[in-house]
Amino acid sequence: MKRGLLVIFLLLLPLLGGCAAFGMSYARLEQLRVVQTLGLDEKENGVRLTLATAADEDGGGRCLSADGTTLSAALRRAQSRSTEETLFCGHVRQLVVGERSDLAPFLRYVGRSADLRLDTPLWLLRDCSAETLLTGVGSDSRGVTEILAALESELKQRGDSRSFTAGHILQSLEQRGCALVCLLDYTRAAERGSDSPTQTAVLSGFAIVQDGQVRSHLKAEELLGVNLLRNRLGVEQLSLRDMNGSPAVLEIRQGSSRLTPRWAEDGALRGLELTVKVEAALLEGNSRAIDEDYLDDLAAKLEATISGQLRSLLRRAKLLRADYLELGPRVEAAAPLAFQRLEAPFSELLPGLEISLTVQGSIQHEYDME
Repeated sequence: MKRGLLVIFLLLLPLLGGCAAFGMSYARLEQLRVVQTLGLDEKENGVRLTLATAADEDGGGRCLSADGTTLSAALRRAQSRSTEETLFCGHVRQLVVGERSDLAPFLRYVGRSADLRLDTPLWLLRDCSAETLLTGVGSDSRGVTEILAALESELKQRGDSRSFTAGHILQSLEQRGCALVCLLDYTRAAERGSDSPTQTAVLSGFAIVQDGQVRSHLKAEELLGVNLLRNRLGVEQLSLRDMNGSPAVLEIRQGSSRLTPRWAEDGALRGLELTVKVEAALLEGNSRAIDEDYLDDLAAKLEATISGQLRSLLRRAKLLRADYLELGPRVEAAAPLAFQRLEAPFSELLPGLEISLTVQGSIQHEYDME
């Protein structure tokens, strides 16, 4: 009987202790301040954390900043400043990192923390601190958390784009030494459903991160090429000029890439052959001039545009020695044993590889109606 009670107690123990936050195990719910967005800025002698809480019955949420020599110390100081309420970080929905901050220790902290989650989206800021963003955007009805959640939803709806979570970024850094992170600008713009510009966050592109630091930037439209090489293409629109100089809009709905590694006789990796296929539909164009020659001309322009973007991405990967295009895993999948025998990590071999690229584009006048 006693043994049975002991087993039941041990099973219930994790549930009894699961609500602990900053050592406050039994804080009353009305005394909790739920932190929804956490911002990090690196300082000369430590870090500054900015916490944006959820809206309360009086309207908007609160922002609280605290400095510390470590992340843990900054969190303790933030809690000490919230004298009447207990800060609860178990429901953080967004992570924001200011410019020139080292991502590596922050990501490790997120991975080890009992309160924070690795599946939380993480955003980098350009020319702005996390404290400035968290305290400067939003209103009583729409705070920074809602603004970032709307950006996250918009990226997911595109199909090929997405916000990168802390776990994905950490895994990519550990496996390939680099990662892509969504890059935000703090600017004045009209939010959806409003004609009045306000301070807000907008997606400006993507950062290439190496060793925890930003090494280069990609424009938002360059993710088309990244996703083609990663075989993760969704639906994209591309604007071109047709043979008459008039604007034409294509919808890229299918695309893929095939990678073939080329090996030397001694087993060394000599180069890569990349073949990319893109299928697009013509959404807008000069309807009076659409014939086979017109579509062939647009297909050639599509191939040239995609080829130029891919070559630029590949040059950047070589220059940075950064496999942010995830070519290494595809080489390993094609030849596992040969990959294991490489004389150096794949990213270090990138600058010396001969990479051939072929782009094949096709365009339909309209979708097939069945």
